[in-house]
Formats: sequence, structure tokens, C-alpha cells
Amino acid sequence: MTPTTPSVGRRGILAGGGALAAAGLLSALPSAAHAAPARRSAAPGGMPLSFGRDGRFTVVQFNDTQDGPLTDRRTIELMEGVLEKEKPGFVVINGDVINGSPRTDREVKQAYNNVVMPMESRGIPWAITFGNHDEDSVADNGTSMVEARIVEFLRQYEHNLNPAVGEAGADVPGESNAQLLIRSSKANRPAFGLWLLDSGRYAPETLDGQGHDGLMGYDWIRPEQVDWYRRLSLETEERHGTVPSLMFFHIPVWEFHHMWYGQQFTSDESGHAAAVERHGITGVKNEGIYTGLVNSGLYAAALERGDVRGMYCGHDHINTFIGNYFGIELGYGPGTGFGTYGLNDGTADTHTLRGARVFTLDENAEGVYTGSHTVFAQDLGIDMDPAKKPLAQPAAFPDYVSA
Repeated sequence: MTPTTPSVGRRGILAGGGALAAAGLLSALPSAAHAAPARRSAAPGGMPLSFGRDGRFTVVQFNDTQDGPLTDRRTIELMEGVLEKEKPGFVVINGDVINGSPRTDREVKQAYNNVVMPMESRGIPWAITFGNHDEDSVADNGTSMVEARIVEFLRQYEHNLNPAVGEAGADVPGESNAQLLIRSSKANRPAFGLWLLDSGRYAPETLDGQGHDGLMGYDWIRPEQVDWYRRLSLETEERHGTVPSLMFFHIPVWEFHHMWYGQQFTSDESGHAAAVERHGITGVKNEGIYTGLVNSGLYAAALERGDVRGMYCGHDHINTFIGNYFGIELGYGPGTGFGTYGLNDGTADTHTLRGARVFTLDENAEGVYTGSHTVFAQDLGIDMDPAKKPLAQPAAFPDYVSA
């Protein structure tokens, strides 16, 4: 989450009757000739991931890598350090993967390539969700890299698990919606699942002719997405029984606010102590909880379905708190990128909360999900100098990726 003047997001554009396609922005996508040689299937109902023989599986959540074609090298060092330490079976970069600085389509691709190569080079399956900044280069510098084009580009990578554009359904908003099932080590069935949702960019400038000055100006997970989750969750239950899952999206839903404050319609701290006791909240809140303009209803749907054990966001770089909100864990992963705002910018504190959240699964344990922990850059001995330290040149593309 970088404070910014909201621009018209892709949802506002798409609502205008396919203007992107008419403008030719969705043409000339990478051809099948450049596809990765042996990509895993991420189709609904498929199981592209598997528990280890010991019944364990680790998921890493990076957030807000948010940089350009010369990513701060410490972002890459942090990602590589976490991957070497935790040996995950899957990684999600949970939104705001890049910023608006790329001036050309190739620079957009370089910015993505820098931060996906730590996983790709290690053969670790990975995917991204989109945040509010991933399309900024379109508005800021006139690139053609809308999110649909970004997905098609990323799907060339051998270990990427983002589904094809539109696979969730033509009526489902967003380009990074996915259900990924993790196969049991004991049988040909899923023992756990991961949901990825596209939380959009910015709210329309007006709704029914009304502006939203003084309110949160971000987009929200739309009813069609909630319906898609509910429908696919039911289908999965009919096929396999209830599959416990974790859910990732960039912009926090309203319940993150309610959990922290212990109150729904005020943001004072008078109810926080009771909320800590009630919900077991740990971690810190160093900035506001920047939700979407409208309550999406996603939390209520997940509470009723009973399969989602936790929901995790990014967006607010210097918040790291997590707690159990009436049976569903709500939590932030710390901001990962060194090239964007941090804690007390320009001071020795700036990068102290750069990190990742790590989730541990054990199919031999009740509920499978056994908890999470954070790993911070300062714990890995990474340089904490507040000055930026960009790469000398962008990372090389794999030879099977056309850029």
C-alpha cells in the first residue's frame, strides 16, 4: 500500500465494454511456442502440489516486493535467504509485485523476472496475486502490461501455477483467482488447499454519482468472486470431503480492522486489549488497516463454508499482526521489498520489518495447518542501510521465457 491518487482500475475499464481489447492491449500475447516445456496443471480440481513423504508441506508468503527493473538487491537476498532456510513446497508473492516505474513492456517483465527467479531457479512452484500497484506502469508510463498480459507472460515459467486468464470463469472479476490443491502423501486425494484471490486496485471514482472522500479508496473482492469460491468449495467437498485451506489476497477485508480494534465502527484503541485476549493477536500494527471501500462478504462466506483456516494479506507494509477471528486466522505477511516504504523511512528502522510469513502444514496433525511464523531480513544478516541498493542490471530471463 503506497499512498497515491486512485486511478481508474482495470475493473472500471472492463466494465466499459471491453475497451482494453478494442485498444489492442490484449493482443500479441506470448505464443504457445514459448511455453515452458513441462508446466504443472493448475486447472480447477487438479493437484499440482504434493505433501512430502513425511506428510509435511511449507508455504512461504512474500508481499509487496514492489520495485522496478533494477530491484533493490536486498529484496532478492531476503527471498533467497528465506527459501534456503525454509525449503518451501510453494511460494506466493501476495500482490504489489512491482511498482509503476517500468517505462516499457520489457522493463515490466524484468521487474517480475527479478523476483520470481529465486523460486524458478530452485524449482519451487510459485504464483502471484495482484495488488493495487501491479498495473501502475500502464497509467504512469503507457506500457501495455495490463494484468491479463502479465499472467500470460508469467505462465511461460516452468514452475508458475497461475491459471490461464479467464479460467475461473468469464464472469469472475480479476486475473489472479486460483484454487491449488495439495495431494496427500497417503492417497490420491487432496489433504489441503490454497486459495488465491484478486482483490483489485482502486474503487471507482464515484458510485451512483457519489464520491468517497474520507473513505477507503481501494477496490474490493466482488460478489462474483465470492460466489466462485463458494461454488468451487462445495464442488471440492462433494468430490473429496471438506478440504481445509488457506486463502491469500492483497488488500485486507474489513474483519482485519474489527479484529484488531475489538470494535466494528471505530478505530480507537480502547477495545484492543480485550481483542488481544479474545483473538490471541500477536505482531504489530504500525499503520492503518487499508481495506477496500466496500465489505466484500468474503469472510462471511468462508465462515459459513468452514474450510478456510486462515486469510492473509499484504498491502500495509509495516503491519505484521495475526489473530484468530472466530475460527478463521486473519494475518499480515510483512512487506518484503526494500525498494518501497518501510518503518520510519530514512532512519535505521526503515527495513526492520522486511520479511516473509511461513506456514507449516502436517497432514498427520489435526486440521493439517499447524501455524505460521515470520522471518525478517535483519535475522538473516542482510544490510539494513536505509539507502536504496539497486541491482547493477536486471536478472537474466530463463531461455524458455520470451520477453
